[in-house]
Amino acid sequence: MKPVIRELTDDDRKANHRLGAEAFGYGPDRRPVELPPAGGTVFGAFVDGRLTAKIRVSDYEAHLPGGRTRPVSGVEGVAVHAEARGRGLLTPLFRAGFERAQRMGQPVSVLFPTAAGIYRRFGYEIVGALEHRELPVSLLAHVAAPTSILLRRATAADVDTIRGLYAEWAAERLGPLTRTGPGEPHLCADYVADPASATLAVDDGGRIVGSVRWTRGTGYDPESSVIEVQDLIGLTPDATRALWRFLGSFGSVSGRVDVELPTGDESLGVLPFEPPPPVREHRCMIALLDIPGAFGARRGVPGLQVDLPFTVEGAFAAGVDGDYTLTAEGAGLRCEHGSSGAGPVFSARGLAALYGGAQRCSGLRLTGQLHGPVDHDPIWDALFNTPMQLRDYF
Repeated sequence: MKPVIRELTDDDRKANHRLGAEAFGYGPDRRPVELPPAGGTVFGAFVDGRLTAKIRVSDYEAHLPGGRTRPVSGVEGVAVHAEARGRGLLTPLFRAGFERAQRMGQPVSVLFPTAAGIYRRFGYEIVGALEHRELPVSLLAHVAAPTSILLRRATAADVDTIRGLYAEWAAERLGPLTRTGPGEPHLCADYVADPASATLAVDDGGRIVGSVRWTRGTGYDPESSVIEVQDLIGLTPDATRALWRFLGSFGSVSGRVDVELPTGDESLGVLPFEPPPPVREHRCMIALLDIPGAFGARRGVPGLQVDLPFTVEGAFAAGVDGDYTLTAEGAGLRCEHGSSGAGPVFSARGLAALYGGAQRCSGLRLTGQLHGPVDHDPIWDALFNTPMQLRDYF
């Protein structure tokens, strides 16, 4: 029987909660959420009148290098009734989600998958991860002590400053949420509320140049006590060192710091030891839903003037397959439908991986995600070499 696809209303609140609990193991204290959720919607697939599968799409806004931002569609809460898995119910749900994103002017879809293979048929590819590392507190205590940084505890009065600090860090990166978009977790007074705390790094001119949000954890046995860390951000090397050294000061009562950082985060580079590999990670995938919209928002290379014809094939999203021309005009990029000549052919997944800085053209060719002329490969690599770095899991 063909499923009925529609947006859920508050009448579906209990059914939505039951399906989510089955998929994600909600605890008994979790309450059903109001529908539709703020800044987004939930699409459901109904079979014989029963909610059998669902996805939530949220209206986010993400940073791009060069201080730009762009709207993106965040996909989360993907769930299928256990007995209905493998019946293709996600296909019409993702079609509905992509159509909504295209109407909303969201050229990129982002998700954190539990199993990446499920989503590749919809054009998604892995472009990075939100990684957890466990660092020995005893080693952090050996980070060189900066002489020009003072530390102080943040209060609710500092939230606007912390928000600005985050925005300054994110302005030259690809993918961090602005934390101001319609469906995003806004950085507000709860950021510095119990059980979490935030510590600020202040330079000798009184400017706040770093921040770390941390949760002390329980107990005082270094063998078992763990400090959880999110949002360690330093705008200067001294600020970053001061924050790491601060965490090292807990050595007598806590043995490990569990720190959450995006792939390639620069803060690990100031440590005087080799950071251990991640102990767990949330991988991030993107799919491109509007090629001119996605590429036209990116920054070019000053002095570069070139037309890059190319073709996209194998996309799930409507209207993505076809010929395009990407025009580099110095610091700006412009992308239009239609081709001025024969160019390389990208798979939809391959182009997403390139866009997210996860693969170079040579790697895409080795995996069959790119074929055709190679002359412009170095230019493609130069234009899209910024890695995706998200700090907010959804």
